[in-house]
Amino acid sequence: MAFLRRLLFYAIGIGLGILIVLAFFGDRDFDYAYGPQARVKKNFRTKVVDSTTLVQPLLDLSKDSLYYRAVVDGRVAFGASEPRKEPCGEYLVRFSHASYAYKMVLQNCDTVKVLRLEKDID
Repeated sequence: MAFLRRLLFYAIGIGLGILIVLAFFGDRDFDYAYGPQARVKKNFRTKVVDSTTLVQPLLDLSKDSLYYRAVVDGRVAFGASEPRKEPCGEYLVRFSHASYAYKMVLQNCDTVKVLRLEKDID
């Protein structure tokens, strides 16, 4: 009987501990961005986009735009990128949208600028 009693106290303690942790920390927005791809794309998602560079009509900031597809679904080509370029790093992002492959060059400063967008024929 002593073991069952200890098990009951243990379960009650774990339950109360979980409730206290949830009360203190609540629902947190967790974003796993530990890999290089995820860190760069999170950086592009969280920074302000310089809208003066969005000259093409497909580069608006809606969820069906090319910019959104590039940042969310694209792959950063680190071999073709220049992340340490002065004054701002440039990243080549390859992605597909509407059965076409694209490559977009983004400049990472205080704001994000779209330098080039072209269909990828590689």
